[in-house]
Amino acid sequence: MFAPFKLRSTLSRNANADPDDTRRTKKALDQIGYFETPSYGMTEYPDEPMFKGIEDFQRDQGLNRDGIMKPNGETAKALEKKVGKQTQRNGVNVPAKPQATKTRSAFGLFGEFGKRRTNQPRDIAAVERALAWTGNLPRNQSKTEGGRKENDLFDAVKRVQQKTGLKVDGWMRPYGETERELDRQLKPKLRDAQKTRGTKTEGSGSDDQQETAAAAIPPIAYKIAEFFGMAVMAAWTWWQSMSSADREKVRRQMDGNGSSDNSEEDCHRLHYETDIPTCNGISRRRGKQAAARCFASASERYAACLRGVPINQLPPLDTWNN
Repeated sequence: MFAPFKLRSTLSRNANADPDDTRRTKKALDQIGYFETPSYGMTEYPDEPMFKGIEDFQRDQGLNRDGIMKPNGETAKALEKKVGKQTQRNGVNVPAKPQATKTRSAFGLFGEFGKRRTNQPRDIAAVERALAWTGNLPRNQSKTEGGRKENDLFDAVKRVQQKTGLKVDGWMRPYGETERELDRQLKPKLRDAQKTRGTKTEGSGSDDQQETAAAAIPPIAYKIAEFFGMAVMAAWTWWQSMSSADREKVRRQMDGNGSSDNSEEDCHRLHYETDIPTCNGISRRRGKQAAARCFASASERYAACLRGVPINQLPPLDTWNN
């Protein structure tokens, strides 16, 4: 007999969520193939992958696709029924539809990228390489070792947006639509690069983008991505920006001989004394939609902090006023 799926309170983008409800919902959606675990892991905090999973489930069940699930509501009952059938099928959990890919995120920004944005040096390098490896920069103009004029990169971002039907504005933010699209295009390149690693040496002079990716990204980048729950590209650019002392410190931490500078108290203070009050202020001034984005990014920051990502390297709080 399976444990029934029950909610204590409503789950929506603009409502306070019960941690147990959030965790239970993510596990249920994951079990039937409607939740893709983000790079920062499956947390007890509501995030966009969970709400997207709810909406996709509602669509497939012919329900109102609003991303909201209420206790004893149609969506919750449908999910309970689906999970129940899934659990009872031969006594094992067999996905009702193909499972979403569990490939770790390939591309991740530390800050906003575009005209009059933060444009951190490591983001500029990551964007340039990602655009080149995904074929969004002309091969004869690609400079995978850095140095491209930023205006050329802004134009390349616009081309990506135009080709994929996104808003053409030439900028992107962490966890935004354009970043996710570039991540989608980059994933197979890095996945193939991992398979072919060792067959090409760095500096081989190959013009092939996949081979360039295989040669350029060192194994340590994949280890950092796995340990800290980061995107591979973000892990690599972070590693490149470190001093020798910081690199040794990170190595010790991953080997279990060091500890993160982030204490649980530090993360708790950042989340509840800084991020949440900021989002509450945005809710009063800019409305529910802006607040929902802010609270989602606050949850992602808190989860990343607890996983050991340095506080000064956390993704920015989404305070976008648009």
